Amino acid sequence: MDQKTNFTSKELLEKKFSTTNRGYDPYEVDSFFDKIIEDYEKIEAIAALNGIDVDKILKELDELKKVNSQLEEELEQEKNKWKYISKDHKDIHIDNYELLQRIGKLEMIIYEKLHINPDEIR
Repeated sequence: MDQKTNFTSKELLEKKFSTTNRGYDPYEVDSFFDKIIEDYEKIEAIAALNGIDVDKILKELDELKKVNSQLEEELEQEKNKWKYISKDHKDIHIDNYELLQRIGKLEMIIYEKLHINPDEIR
């Protein structure tokens, strides 16, 4: 099947018909519309071959928009839950060096209670 259309959108827009004593030439106008109908039939056939169902696509798009909206709301709720917890918060701020110091102190307490010399552990 030939997929090339008879006209471009620009050609359709710029089309000028010849006139007769009674107005436009009806045969010329009729012939022009016949070619436009051919183009529409080609476009519809291509869409059918490609399995394009515009109504189905629009319905899916609406559903995806709803899901997206719900996810955005959930994201905002989660952001609000965690907005006070950050590295810059005075009560929560802790860096790796401080963690290592705390772990070291806890290890020393354990070693003392268990009477273990950490230098002998291998």
